[in-house]
Amino acid sequence: MMEAPSLLVRDCTLVNVWSGEIYPTDVAVRGNRIVSVAKGEFRDAEQVIDAGGRFVVPGLIDPHMHLDTTSLSPGELARVVVPLGCTTVFVDTTNIVTTGGPDGVRSVIDQFAGLPLRAYFAMPSYSPVDPERETVAYEMDSADLDRMLAWPESVSIGETISAKILSADPDYLERLALCLSRGLRVSGHGGDLPPEVESAFDAYVTAGVRDDHCVTKPADIRPRLRRGVAMFAVESAGRENLTNGLVDFVREQRIPTRHLHFCIDNITVTSMVGRGFGYLDRSVRVAINGGISPVEALRMGTLNTAQHYRLAHLLGSVSPGRLADFSLVHDLGEFRPDLVVADGKVAAVDGVLVTDVPPPEFPASYRTTVRLHPALDAKRLAVSGPAGASTAKVRVIHASDQDAAFNRAETAELPVVDGLVQPDVAADVLKFCMVERYGRNGNATVAFIRGFGLTSGAIASSVSGPSNNIVCAGTDDADMWTAIRRVAEMQGGYVVVRDGEVLADVPLPVGGIISELPYEQVVAAVGRLEQVARDALGCVLTNPVRALAGTVLHTLPAYGMTDRGLVEVSTREFVPVVLEHEEVAR
Repeated sequence: MMEAPSLLVRDCTLVNVWSGEIYPTDVAVRGNRIVSVAKGEFRDAEQVIDAGGRFVVPGLIDPHMHLDTTSLSPGELARVVVPLGCTTVFVDTTNIVTTGGPDGVRSVIDQFAGLPLRAYFAMPSYSPVDPERETVAYEMDSADLDRMLAWPESVSIGETISAKILSADPDYLERLALCLSRGLRVSGHGGDLPPEVESAFDAYVTAGVRDDHCVTKPADIRPRLRRGVAMFAVESAGRENLTNGLVDFVREQRIPTRHLHFCIDNITVTSMVGRGFGYLDRSVRVAINGGISPVEALRMGTLNTAQHYRLAHLLGSVSPGRLADFSLVHDLGEFRPDLVVADGKVAAVDGVLVTDVPPPEFPASYRTTVRLHPALDAKRLAVSGPAGASTAKVRVIHASDQDAAFNRAETAELPVVDGLVQPDVAADVLKFCMVERYGRNGNATVAFIRGFGLTSGAIASSVSGPSNNIVCAGTDDADMWTAIRRVAEMQGGYVVVRDGEVLADVPLPVGGIISELPYEQVVAAVGRLEQVARDALGCVLTNPVRALAGTVLHTLPAYGMTDRGLVEVSTREFVPVVLEHEEVAR
């Protein structure tokens, strides 16, 4: 006689992602494992749930996400995403290592222990991208990486840089080889690979890359699909790639979905909760309502990812021997779980986590990462103009509310007063700076940016991938420096300043990128800060702090910025902010 299950879900409709069937049955769980998906196999259990015909679907799996862009501690992330049906996340640690080194990464991993949200980790492929180009808290070498890859929670190396692969950078390729020698995945970041250059894709994949989350448009699909690269299709706030073409293309062209996965990558808690965007549950809805069959859509959010990471013996399906992670939903097209089981226990009911989440306990060393160098002061924010000139032509970054990592390159003619280039607030050309915040050298880069629409004041943030130095946009140097100093006082976070007064702030003391507060308080604080930025400063962006964080990324077009200079991404070279006479003539 078989031992009675600990949990029995009776009279459910199983979405079987293995067989492609949807059929009535029961699901029995013992401990944290599924032991039966047969109708009538068991009559009793310690806990019986009458599904009343509701669908049972596997727990959703995010193949690539950044904890830091949510601003949440692991426990608070669980409180948000588990009720939405997501039970497993693959966390990229790039921004963790740049702010806290391997010890910081280890501390984040440890905070996931015991949560109803299962987590695996992509170790960083760099820190920094180039030590000659930017400053971070910790410069990682291959020995550091090898040590982190040996941790049992590691499954891959993340955010690999296509330019370093294509240039055959020996140190970088050694890091990929370390990952491959352990049988782990190499995850790509090929947003700058031109779809028409076949040889670039060949080299990229030959180096070991087996997945890529820079799949934004239909033209990105075939070059990767033809080479066996898993495609993590991002659907997040400002990057609604499924909605804006990918689903229609997959349906109309009958693209095989075997190597397509739903992915979040970067999203803020304000978008997830405050604006009701949701998480991977939205991707399921978009796909099904866009004409993808429910089974295929759910495979893209579950089994495909489990198989890609060689974890289908544990995750990705509701089948015997697998971990008991699943949701009950009334309507697949609506996909709003009303009960979620994680690790064999009921974890969420009617959109609320019902298990206890302990408060975060990060080490003091990872809560004191912001140390402004004594050489930094407001005078460092000045930009010198051409000798004797009354105006200067400058390069301008045009920021976007959409995919913040992609910006446009522009120029502007700005006034020069007492030898210093001034912003043109009426034309929405503001000062924009990055200052080194780890106390290592006091570097500062000052450029110009368009798109924020500020009429006064400044907005600053210690979140700025990948270095996470302090970035600030503003109309005058005094307010910018006040905002920067307030970020340092809080040990990281977001700040809005006008006329020397701090009008709103959001502390992010863990590595300068993560809050210790409940998600409800974070949503309220960020919402207030954004409202103040709109009302008091005239900001026209919906998500200004996300724009600050993303627009400096120097691996995606058009401009990037580090504490050492403005980067032209197409050439990978530093370029002057103030155009030289020869460049102006051209």
